[in-house]
Amino acid sequence: MAANTTIPRDRGAYSFWTPVSIRYSDQDPMEHVNNVAITAFLESGRIGFANHIFQDVDLHPKGVVLASVTVDFLREISFPGTVEVGGILAAVGERSITTQYGIFQGDTCYVVSQSVMVFFNPQTRRSAAPPPELKAALERFLIGG
Repeated sequence: MAANTTIPRDRGAYSFWTPVSIRYSDQDPMEHVNNVAITAFLESGRIGFANHIFQDVDLHPKGVVLASVTVDFLREISFPGTVEVGGILAAVGERSITTQYGIFQGDTCYVVSQSVMVFFNPQTRRSAAPPPELKAALERFLIGG
């Protein structure tokens, strides 16, 4: 499958950053950072970004669930060092949000990823529409918004 070219590869496109230290144990036998470690880097970025965009709204901690993640590996990442995970809010839907991420060292993009998170009612165990005030609050984080 071809890489998703709609996810920015330019550092300047991202509005929120999470630094992540590369651990020795993140390497695989080929001496580059393993894909499982990279998804953990993305999780750190996703959680940091979600906390940032939801910080001013009253959303139950279990009120959003991860529904989809795509990852495109563009270059090898090596130990030692750190990476920065950039995040942006790409879309606000009726019951979900789409976020995009880039993993960078300096200005070089190594990985891009897209996630869809669905608003979730923990009582009914089903997706739910967010309150209008939450949706309006989120829209201020939209790229180009």
